[in-house]
Amino acid sequence: MDDNVIEFNEFTAPTSCTNSEVCCWLCQRGTSLRALFCQHCGSIQPVRALDHFSRLGLERRIDIDSALLERRYNSLKKALDPARFAIRGLGERGHAAKQYKALEEAYDTLREPLRRGRYWLALHEREVKEAEGSNPMVAELRAELEGASLPPQCDRIAHKAGTAMEQGIVSLMQALRSQNWQLANAILMEVDGLENLMDDVRGRRTSLALTAAPSSDEDVTRIK
Repeated sequence: MDDNVIEFNEFTAPTSCTNSEVCCWLCQRGTSLRALFCQHCGSIQPVRALDHFSRLGLERRIDIDSALLERRYNSLKKALDPARFAIRGLGERGHAAKQYKALEEAYDTLREPLRRGRYWLALHEREVKEAEGSNPMVAELRAELEGASLPPQCDRIAHKAGTAMEQGIVSLMQALRSQNWQLANAILMEVDGLENLMDDVRGRRTSLALTAAPSSDEDVTRIK
């Protein structure tokens, strides 16, 4: 066998990678799980199984520094700019695109309080007990909606639901900070129910508005 030829199994499992967290896909030397680029060959790494906080290099906590989040995101976004990989091989371009997508997902989740709260609960799902039964506030507003026959009634229900959602988000963040998972889950279910209710209110209002609108013939009659 030619001494210049490297066998596949010899290339993919070198001794230097045995005790590492992960191996570089290109040079197969050990690298960090969080590393975007291999410290040995410089190639961009595949997307690893990281939570959103780790992906952005943030401490894993519900309260985050928004300014720090923006700085970390912008720095990583610049490093993953597709233009930087335009002349790279197909493998590196593919990894870069997936890393960029994972970064965007992490950033979009953590920057919005409600999405961040849901994600935080998902990370602690073992500690969360599902709230039983329907939330009384949501049930009461839904009953009002079923009896609504005019658009202004829908507007009043939407206002109540919107105010309750705002208050719910504040309460959710407080429960998450204190690690009261059961309360946080109950509040989250309420907020989810209110969001669904808002969608139904919009649909009902549109339907009522169309029903109440005069037809073309009626318009002509009124003009005459």
